[in-house]
Amino acid sequence: MSYLETPRITFAGRFLSDTPTMNNDPASFGTADPPGPGWNPYGSGAFDLLECVVTGGRRERAAPPLPTGSLTGLAVLTSPDQVAAKLVDLDPDWQVSSEIWGLTVRLAGPDGRTLLSGRYRPAAFRDLWPRGGAGGDAMLGATFTSVLEDLRYGPAARTVPLLAELRETSPERLSIGLNLYGFSARSGSAAFATGRLSGCIGPWRPGEPLSFVAGRRLDLGNLAPDLSFGRAVAVVTGNRLVLDLGNAFPFAAPPAVAGTVHPLAARIGVAVLPGEHVRTGDVLDDANVLHIGTADLLPALPPAGIVSFPLTPQTAAALEHRPLALLTPLPRGRRRVISRESRDGLYVRADDFVHRVEAGTSAAVTLHARRRGRPAGGLTIHLEPVRGSRSVLTVPESVQTGPDGTAIVTPAAGDPGNPRRGLDGIVETIAYSPRRTPGGDLDLYGSGLDPDLDVVIAHVRDAYTPPAQEHLEREVQRILAPYARHYPIMGEHLVDLADLDAVRRWRAAMLLALSREITDPNHMPVTRDLSDPKRATVLRWLRNLPPPMAAPHPGT
Repeated sequence: MSYLETPRITFAGRFLSDTPTMNNDPASFGTADPPGPGWNPYGSGAFDLLECVVTGGRRERAAPPLPTGSLTGLAVLTSPDQVAAKLVDLDPDWQVSSEIWGLTVRLAGPDGRTLLSGRYRPAAFRDLWPRGGAGGDAMLGATFTSVLEDLRYGPAARTVPLLAELRETSPERLSIGLNLYGFSARSGSAAFATGRLSGCIGPWRPGEPLSFVAGRRLDLGNLAPDLSFGRAVAVVTGNRLVLDLGNAFPFAAPPAVAGTVHPLAARIGVAVLPGEHVRTGDVLDDANVLHIGTADLLPALPPAGIVSFPLTPQTAAALEHRPLALLTPLPRGRRRVISRESRDGLYVRADDFVHRVEAGTSAAVTLHARRRGRPAGGLTIHLEPVRGSRSVLTVPESVQTGPDGTAIVTPAAGDPGNPRRGLDGIVETIAYSPRRTPGGDLDLYGSGLDPDLDVVIAHVRDAYTPPAQEHLEREVQRILAPYARHYPIMGEHLVDLADLDAVRRWRAAMLLALSREITDPNHMPVTRDLSDPKRATVLRWLRNLPPPMAAPHPGT
């Protein structure tokens, strides 16, 4: 059940996202005009965790509560001996699924010694929406869900019972969820390029998705006409319901300023509805709902926004076939439904949904289907390329899930033919749904999915023929020149990519950076949207260069 299962550790702090912005405008490619600077023209692309500390934890269900102070002083850090991770967009035409690449997450004790470390599997953010009224980007929130791999426990980990339990429960991978919000793009401010963060680490079970929680999805709701309550997810584990509200509740003011919960969301009732006929916005008498508990978000938030309630036999039985909902109190014992579970309890979502695909190859996408939190086998999932007949991706019209509730789709990519001129390839999206309307369109009503963002996205690269040797240098000049214009931080701190004589002097560093895996933090950040054949062309030119002559020894 991912990080919502026990044992789990919650933490909070801040994050750095030093995103470069001179490449944000697609129109600035393929033209001689200088690109617009955006809000951070010299951004390095770095992503980092700042001042993150452990805020709580919960051991196995049967274990006694953690003693006060047992996790005091523990910090959540990144690697002490590698460059910062990177936050990477797919393409200037698709900037709403940024991925964290090259991140190592580390839990350290008060003395700084590492208790636990793991490599964060690259994952893109989801569930982007406003966390309140006016306030621009500062009011936006999003979630990153992934797994930690290559786990390593330090000798001192045995002194923390929760970590020993976590190691025994999930020895190979851990699930991690991050809620990011309150980002400041105001240049010159103390908080520039940073925001707030809360997170949770817990077990990961084989067969679970790697980039979202396959639980019970609660759809977008409204606390007031212009105040949304975000989508949330819940799981039933043993005799408890665990609900993640970390990216759902609205703020009263920009979190960078105050970060207080909006008063309308101070108390949220959690209940089972009488049936599928009840919709968001309906008002019910107390007698018509089966109450599970109340989430009190003021005066203090629960750690990472995660709340847990015991289930009686009656509520557990009702949840097997009736929708879960969130309610707000009204006068005279009445309650209004502000968010409810997806229609018929059905939740379908793509796991790895962001892809970079070379022409003539394919990608693999796993779709997961759940009904009331359990695998939905034998379910038909319909697929449609958003560009329709103009799409260069070939996908089946539908797939059927197996007994485990999953189905694999392998979109095959043709050659886009360079329709954007200055930008390689094209961005393609594939929509999906378990239902169609009577008219034959995909039906996303009540699905818990955002029709604009919950799609499979692929940057399909143009077919490319490597140049003959006599044209190699001219072609490398053509490939690298746009990067010099759109990523000026390279020229400021390393090398002007438009000047091949300067690049020659940095041959060894360029070879190292371009030879790394694309998700490696040492891979040259400005070339993450460079197709594999074009990267191979640049590498071929670099390898053919003679090594620079050693400087003469003084006195010779």
